[in-house]
Amino acid sequence: MRLLNFLMALLLVLVAGVFGLSFALANSETVLVHYYGGTQSMPLSLLVLGALVIGLIVGWLASLPTIFKLKIERRYYRRHQSL
Repeated sequence: MRLLNFLMALLLVLVAGVFGLSFALANSETVLVHYYGGTQSMPLSLLVLGALVIGLIVGWLASLPTIFKLKIERRYYRRHQSL
């Protein structure tokens, strides 16, 4: 069972890698990004990847209060379940 899980995870990583590589090759043109501190020239695929990573981090940070609240509730119910 562990081997099957490993192989499925490996397959998922390989498929994501192939899609990521094809996306990077299809969007390799350079774009000019203007921000408050200046201007930067970078590949479009790198800009999209950066936006994705920032979005993942912001979403994770936004979910932390709910995660901690649920962990506290679970600990409370486990402690009072045995009584």
